[in-house]
Amino acid sequence: MEHTRADISGRASRWRRKKEPPQVELTETGKKQKYDALAALSKALLVFMVSYGAVGGFLNAYSIEFNRVLCMGGILGLSLLLSFVYETEKKWFTNLCVIGIFIIYAYMAVSRFYILNSGTYAVINEVYEQAQAYLGVVGGGLYNLQVDDSYLTITSISLFIGVVLVILMVIRLQYKASLIRTILMTFTLYLVPIYFEKTPDTFCLFLLLSGYVTIGILQCAKVKKHLSAQIKQALPIGIAIGGAIVLIFAVLLPKIRYRAMVPKNAAKAATEQDAALFAQYGVMALFMNNFAGGGINEGQLSQNVTMMPDNEPDLLVRYTPYSMDPVYLKAFTGVDYDGKKWSKATEVLGPSEGLLQSEVAGRAQLYEQDSDAQARGVMEVYCLDPKEMFSFRPYYAKVEESNLLPVGDIPEEAIKGERYVYYPMVTDESVPGLDWHEVDNRYLNVPINCLNAVASACKEAKLEGSAEEIAQQITEFFASKYRYTLRPGYYFGSMDYISYFLSKNKKGFCTHFASAGTMMLRYMGIPARYVEGYVFTYTDVVTDGEILENENYEDYYDGYAPLGDTAVLEVEVPDAQGHAWIEMYLVDKGWVVVEVTPAAIAEEEEETGGFWDAIMNAGNQQNSEAAKAQQEAAQYIENALAGGVTVVGVLAGIAALVLFLRWLLGFYKESKLPAKERLRLEYGRMTEWLKDRDEGFAKLTTPEEELNWIETWYGLPEAGKLKEGIYRMFFAPVDDEGCEELRAQVHALRKSVRRTKRR
Repeated sequence: MEHTRADISGRASRWRRKKEPPQVELTETGKKQKYDALAALSKALLVFMVSYGAVGGFLNAYSIEFNRVLCMGGILGLSLLLSFVYETEKKWFTNLCVIGIFIIYAYMAVSRFYILNSGTYAVINEVYEQAQAYLGVVGGGLYNLQVDDSYLTITSISLFIGVVLVILMVIRLQYKASLIRTILMTFTLYLVPIYFEKTPDTFCLFLLLSGYVTIGILQCAKVKKHLSAQIKQALPIGIAIGGAIVLIFAVLLPKIRYRAMVPKNAAKAATEQDAALFAQYGVMALFMNNFAGGGINEGQLSQNVTMMPDNEPDLLVRYTPYSMDPVYLKAFTGVDYDGKKWSKATEVLGPSEGLLQSEVAGRAQLYEQDSDAQARGVMEVYCLDPKEMFSFRPYYAKVEESNLLPVGDIPEEAIKGERYVYYPMVTDESVPGLDWHEVDNRYLNVPINCLNAVASACKEAKLEGSAEEIAQQITEFFASKYRYTLRPGYYFGSMDYISYFLSKNKKGFCTHFASAGTMMLRYMGIPARYVEGYVFTYTDVVTDGEILENENYEDYYDGYAPLGDTAVLEVEVPDAQGHAWIEMYLVDKGWVVVEVTPAAIAEEEEETGGFWDAIMNAGNQQNSEAAKAQQEAAQYIENALAGGVTVVGVLAGIAALVLFLRWLLGFYKESKLPAKERLRLEYGRMTEWLKDRDEGFAKLTTPEEELNWIETWYGLPEAGKLKEGIYRMFFAPVDDEGCEELRAQVHALRKSVRRTKRR
């Protein structure tokens, strides 16, 4: 008695085989021609229409300028190449070509990294700008471009994305047409412009819609064999229908009439607040509660730095202004640089490092000898941020256990308070008691990983002369050759960050300038170290400071003051005024402040400038609400890409783990099945694979017909030898003995079928 596939399904629940529904065939499915050039051309046109329709439509919706001819030519050329290669159906040739294209693609991705990176940023900038305008967001920042030619970079990234879509579409259309998957791969790019009422141009809509109609026809026809030959028949129909739909909508429902007739979507209106946050802060808007303001990076320079100022006051300072020079409050001293961060001096060299003890003693001696050459002051520093663990002290201050103020002596809003006695530098008088030999040799060390870049920068800057002259030359070199910005872009390469800053990027904020300047001073034989803390200017004090009428000037200051007698003032210092600078050791003065960070240039006002720009220009911009919002938005947007990469990486890792666990669970469950059941599963895998690739095989109904077909069309005589064993194991009342051996033979046959080309 002949057993059909329905019999097999009825005898074993695990033996499942879906009955084929009637197929609507566009043409007769006879034997495929040896090579159909017209079919390959049709497939290439379909791939081009869908790929360029997605990429070009997105860019045109935002009126982003790019080389349309080059982009269209590149996408069409690759579509033609891959389609004609796949049409040969020679696996070795196809695989060789695909590998070659992949190698070229990978090489271009690596060698043109900066161009592609800048192109991505340029597109994101355009999207952010128009999203901010649509949502009424004020103060959103933009990414810096490492390559300023946006026309070139956007064209490059559009080609790059187009190549990805072409490869995916060619592979997808080799055996099966899926409209849903095609829409997910391509129409997703349209979601953002559609949300912000940006309409792609008619040509790209026509291409994309015609492609969708064509793929929909192929899917409805249940075409699973010689798909390119069927595309040749369906493509003209798809183009005609797509063109008609676009024309009808353009005539009957233009944009103005559509907006008048269609009310604003309530669901969209409910999401606009979240969209505004995203437009202002970028990806980090999703994680805003996990990041707080704080002006101290603790020596971090790499892409992992997350400094997001909230412009809320972190410190409250009470003191008497004595000069118009900025006041530096020191918190962190860096010694060794490992390529991404600085090590803290107190952790490396001991608790006394970085505290300027010899300088304090010498200046105290000067004060006792002659108050006209040296002054003595008292400064109270109150911490307002509970997350801030550092102590912030003025220069040349005595550090004692008694510095910490009692709880009753500090303002209610402060977390802690410290009182320092300090001896400000008010003259150029030499400081007694200093010993050059006490300076640790670590402050002259230039690590090998940045030595070449530092040496090249010193040579380019033509450094020579005294320590003060060299420091001034470094400052001028940075001002003329480098650019200040809060958004230098994220760097994920292997080059250390100082080398990257000096030789490649040539833009950054204070931590980058101070780090590079420290190494340049060391290279010239001048002891130097990296410092972080807060800085505020005399103008900040005059503008925002509050005079404390109940405090006596004499209790807070005594001695020479360039400004003369002033008053005791209280000034709030926001976290946006966190800063990094250099300390350089001079034989007669000890450790002194060196400022090498340039101000932001006026032409880049749209990039919001930076902290030092506010320090030097004093007042208006720093105190304006727009500037504060702009600086905050700039910081969040700068961190968006790194945060996005991290999130995507984590999700990809979770997805890979889930898939692996699913496979492992399935493998374990199958290993526990009876031997007969495992044999049926193995045989079912082979027949399902053949069914998806050959309509002739899909019409067969019995194992005998299937094995005969495999033997005939694949030239595998071992298939015919399995018939008796398959029937006996499937239908005869026998035990499981011999099932494992037969399953191994079926597994070997399945591998042979996959490797062998059909006759």
